[in-house]
Parts: sequence; C-alpha cells; structure tokens
Amino acid sequence: MKIADDIRRKYSVSVPLFLANDIETVKLERKPYLQPFENELAIRELSAFLSPDDEVTEELGLYVVRTACSEQYLRNHLTYWQRVGRVYLEPTVQNSLELTQNGISQVTERKELHNARRLRYGPHDLHEYRGKFFPQLARSLINISGIPEGALVLDTMCGSGTTPCEAIAAGRSAIGADLNPLSVLIARVKSMLPFEDSATFAETTERYMEKFAFKTSSPEKIWQENDLRYLARWFDPVAIADIAAIVAETRSIRKPLYRDFFRVCLSNIIRSVSWQKDTDLRVRKEVLPYEPGTAISRFKDEANGQIDRIYPYLCVLPKWKRQTFLDIRCGNAINIVSLFPEFSGKVDLLVTSPPYATALPYLDTDRLSLIVLGLLPRKQHKNAEAEMVGTREISERGRREAWEAYLSRKHELPRTVASLIDDIAEYNHGDGVGFRRRNLPALLGKYFLNMLDAMRSAHTIMKHGAHGYYVVGNNSTVVAGEKTVIPTDTFLFKIGAAAGWSCRESIPMELLVSRDIFKENRGSVETILCLSA
Repeated sequence: MKIADDIRRKYSVSVPLFLANDIETVKLERKPYLQPFENELAIRELSAFLSPDDEVTEELGLYVVRTACSEQYLRNHLTYWQRVGRVYLEPTVQNSLELTQNGISQVTERKELHNARRLRYGPHDLHEYRGKFFPQLARSLINISGIPEGALVLDTMCGSGTTPCEAIAAGRSAIGADLNPLSVLIARVKSMLPFEDSATFAETTERYMEKFAFKTSSPEKIWQENDLRYLARWFDPVAIADIAAIVAETRSIRKPLYRDFFRVCLSNIIRSVSWQKDTDLRVRKEVLPYEPGTAISRFKDEANGQIDRIYPYLCVLPKWKRQTFLDIRCGNAINIVSLFPEFSGKVDLLVTSPPYATALPYLDTDRLSLIVLGLLPRKQHKNAEAEMVGTREISERGRREAWEAYLSRKHELPRTVASLIDDIAEYNHGDGVGFRRRNLPALLGKYFLNMLDAMRSAHTIMKHGAHGYYVVGNNSTVVAGEKTVIPTDTFLFKIGAAAGWSCRESIPMELLVSRDIFKENRGSVETILCLSA
C-alpha cells in the first residue's frame, strides 16, 4: 500500500478555488493525450457509472458532476481519466498502475504525470508478443458494458491475455482460448498475476532467483531427438547448453504460476540468443558469435526487470471482495462452445481482437520458443498452423481443399464478402501468378468462413442481450496491379449479423503506434464492432 499512498500524495492537486467551494460535486480530469475515439470512450465509460439524471458540465478543462456515485468508486474504475476528486484531485487507480511501467525507482523519482500513453505496465510488458491488444481499450469496454463485479468475460482469441488480465484486474471472472500454446502460457501467467499479493510475489520470486544455480544439464534430457536436431540449426551449441540449464531450473519450480512466469521470461530472450534475425518476422538465419553464459545473463536480467515492474503494479492494484476465477484453454475459437460447454449461455461480455486476414505466420513466428519450452514438437507445427484463424501458411493440397470448402459454403457469407473473394480469384487464379497471390482467394474464403463459425459459436455461449466487442483491423492486397483494400471491419459486421448477433454500431479508431517488432505488419485502420447477443 505504501507505493499507492506515495503516488496519491505526490500527484494529487487542488481543484481551482471557485470549484473547491462546491464540495457536493465530483471533478474529473481527463488524460491530455487521448485520441478522438478514446475521448469518446472516456465519456461513455463515465456515463456507464452515472445515473441518467446526473448532469455533466465542463469547466476550466475539468468535468464536473453532481452524483451519488462516490469519488473513490470512480477513481478505482475509470480508465481514460487521470485524476478525480471533490476538493483535491487524486490519481485514478488506472493512472497509478501506468506510473509503475518503468519499475519502482521511476515511481518515486518521477516528478509529474505522463504526457503520453503507457501500454506496457505491469503484466502487459511480460512478453514481446506480436500484435498486443491495448489494455486501456479492453478495460474501458468492460466499463462501458455495465457488467457488475464478478461477471464473466470471454475472449475467444485471447493471444497474450490482455482481455482476461484486465477482466481479473477489474474484479470480473474471465475465460479465454487460443490455438497457440505459447499464447496460452503467456495469457495464463499474465492473467493470474493480478490475483497475487504483492509481498508474496516479491518474496517468492526473490527466493527462486537466489536458488537458481544453472547447473550443466544434458540437452538430450531436455528435448526429444528431432527437436534438438532442429534447435542445433538455430543456436550455437554453447547457447543450447545454457538454455538447457535454464529449462532445468524452471522445471524444478513446484508452484505453477512461478514456474510458468520464469518460462515466459525465458521465451522472451530466446530470439536474442538464437541465430534468428532479431527484428525479422519470419525465422531467417543470421549466424553470429555467442559468448558463453549470455542466455543465462539475459534470462536473469529479464526476470529481474519483470519483477521490478510487476511488484509495484501489484502494490497499486485493488483487491476485490467478490470471488472471481480464470480459465484459459488451448483450443479453436470456431468451437468455443465445445471448448467451454459448462459456460454455455452464461457469458456476460465478449471482448476480443481477431487476427487480420492472412496477416501473420502465427506459430512460425514463435517456433523456437514452442520447441525450447516443450509446448509443441516441431513435427506438429505444420498441422497446428493450418488450423489457425487468419493463417497465411497453406500447402497446395490445403489450398485446393480450402477453395472447394469456400465454393460449397459461400452462400453462407454476405454477398459483398463472396463477391470480393470471387473478384480476387478471377485474377489470382490465372497463369503466371506467384503462389502467394494464388493462395489468397482460398485463404480469404477460409478466414471469413472461420470467422462466421467463430462468431456463431461465441453467440451461442453468451447470455441473451450480452454485449460483444470485436476489435478488427483491415489490410490490403494488389489485384491486377492495383491496391485492393480488404474491408475486414465492414465484412465482419455483416458476418456477425449472419451469425445471429444484433449489430449495434461500429466505432472507428485511429491505430495507436505499436512499439513491438511486428509493427510494420499491422494495418492502418481498426474498428470496434459493437454487437449484442
């Protein structure tokens, strides 16, 4: 609590004198750097906590409201607001959490509030996962939905677990799924951390860090023969020995959360000690000299850095009275009802960010970590990748089968979706076209049919009238020498209706600048699709 108290004292300010005389009203200060869509969400989440009769006015850059809702409740819950109070404006919990992004020392040394957004605070910096969801967006949508504490939030394609993590941090229960075993591992750790007591986390991680000896361990005892042979193509033999020592240490940890926490830390340094080009999306080789002990040194630095950021986050995060639970499972979004049969008709809110159509080679990007951590043997990668929604990896046989499936089911898709796919196929199925362009029509057909099935399955698991938010991005291709936009947001809005959802509205959002190494593979337009079951 000391860190939270220090932040409150340090960053609290008095309201202007003529407003301070009115102690019956709550004054709110918005974050100054919000984009237009975030400003809109800020007003919506505030409205979600107020009564319909509460009138909000704006004076001297502050929002003023006479309400029965307590100022502390608003401070605990609001996302896009930085300070709230009556006579003194005190930092919101969200703003305090963001102040922990650079660790304990920065919390105490910093002189003023941030003037730019922070996306990687606490568990949200746990892994350099591609295409991370924005935590503030997930949190604000939970607020706007109006679901109560303890309600159940679902993310059908949870990636690194931003939505379930934010749901747990906001006092809700969460379930999520992903087909990538590494995603599931990261999501479980990231979403379990908000349950932890800050002192327990600090003491437990310190104890393990002191016990780690990194004794020599035979790689043959760590990995199967085929996987070890593959790793030998991508790592210096000394690096493999160092990594084997780290894996052996993490395996000896009895507490699942802490064992997996350190495994995620290992995953995050794997790329940097391999011969994979560090900023390359695909696994392309660049053989560089390896200094013995580098992997161990980087692993310790990574773990210590994560502990330094997560500990103050846990000190600030409120602990909710209502019991909540978390369940992240490895499975396909198109079968979400079968994956979570016990929750059919019981989900209060869906918040998810589906992959772009043919945007990333998902498992291929993580192949080294998947093998090093023993999550997916190399021989299973090809089949697993083929099942991923939005994959661009496909064999010639797979292409033919996907195209035949599209032709037999295209009547299920909205006419505009099928028309674009057919138009692209008219050119891309011609002579002399490269395999990437030839594959595109089949991959698009597979993607939109997968999304239709996924949205149908998600609709089935929801409570009647429950909200669903899909945050989707567009991309483009070249057809007959001209750029053709694939309007995924418009298409999925129509597909949602075909899947049984009631389509309420779509909110365009300017794409916030991504700092991850995959940022150049992202599109430039994203939209929040607002649906109800």
